[in-house]
Amino acid sequence: MGDSGGDGGTDLDVIGALTRMEAADAALRHRLRERLHVSGSDVVLLQFVGRAEAGGRTVRVADLVRHLGVSSPAVTATTQRLERAGYLERSPHPEDRRSRIIRLTADTRAAFTAALDHTNEQLHELLSSFSDDERARFVHIIERVTTALDDGAPPSPGGH
Repeated sequence: MGDSGGDGGTDLDVIGALTRMEAADAALRHRLRERLHVSGSDVVLLQFVGRAEAGGRTVRVADLVRHLGVSSPAVTATTQRLERAGYLERSPHPEDRRSRIIRLTADTRAAFTAALDHTNEQLHELLSSFSDDERARFVHIIERVTTALDDGAPPSPGGH
């Protein structure tokens, strides 16, 4: 990473900012766990589905396998359990009969909205203050950071 002062301060500021962002995300997940009465891994799955829905994307087991880094049978068992508990709905995929679309139930979506209302207001206010160019650069930077974090992960056992 570049550094403007030659003393490494910029690098430390970036790492510090990423660390604070991770801590804020962990605190958000904790609030969601308490609000929804689910485990930490369940809230990560539910949060992924909720964010995908908000972005107009559908979620299948394969998407959750990639995101969570666990096996397909484990994701299927978790989604079935969360469906029985009333958090998720699973329906046939319109284009792939072997696949199912996973969605939040209306009650879960309402609980997310209530739990995230203030957070979403803050994020909307922040992002609306950005110009289109700044938003585009922000997304590009986040994607580059995500790629760097993913590329820095050690190879999984078995060479995957």
